[in-house]
Amino acid sequence: MNTKQMVMTALFIAMVFVATNIRIHIPIGTGGLIHIGTLTMFAIALKYGPLQGAISGGVGMAIFDVFAGWTAWAPGTLVIRLLAGFLVGKLAANAGDDAKLQNLLAVFVGGLVIIGGYYVFEAVFLTHYTTAFASIPGNIAQVGIGSLAVFLLGSLPEKSMLETQSIST
Repeated sequence: MNTKQMVMTALFIAMVFVATNIRIHIPIGTGGLIHIGTLTMFAIALKYGPLQGAISGGVGMAIFDVFAGWTAWAPGTLVIRLLAGFLVGKLAANAGDDAKLQNLLAVFVGGLVIIGGYYVFEAVFLTHYTTAFASIPGNIAQVGIGSLAVFLLGSLPEKSMLETQSIST
């Protein structure tokens, strides 16, 4: 990684961390958070690719969990968001003529990874599968709002930014 890539990565991690701090606790299921960290992670992954999406989402939100007092969630968040950010960026990078549809699919897949990943992590490591099941509506709301915001804010480029702008130079 060159200096520019390291600086951009650190900036993206900080952006996700700060965006995740802009949150509302929701009374859906067992609770959860609605925050714009998911929106930020998706936008970074769509515009800058799988590596930046993975690192910014995974590290930025895991750091948030530690500082917000939810340390038990940090390992799960790191893995789940790394995978979701990577998949969103990878699917968007392969977009051809149907870039908007491909980006929509990428965000949908990333959302499924987040919802399913948090269910599995909570069921296996933190609670019980029935308790974890009750948290799915909150996770759906969080992912849905973040995904919708990507589209409403126009964060979906016509083609992946990897084709027009690269942070590797």
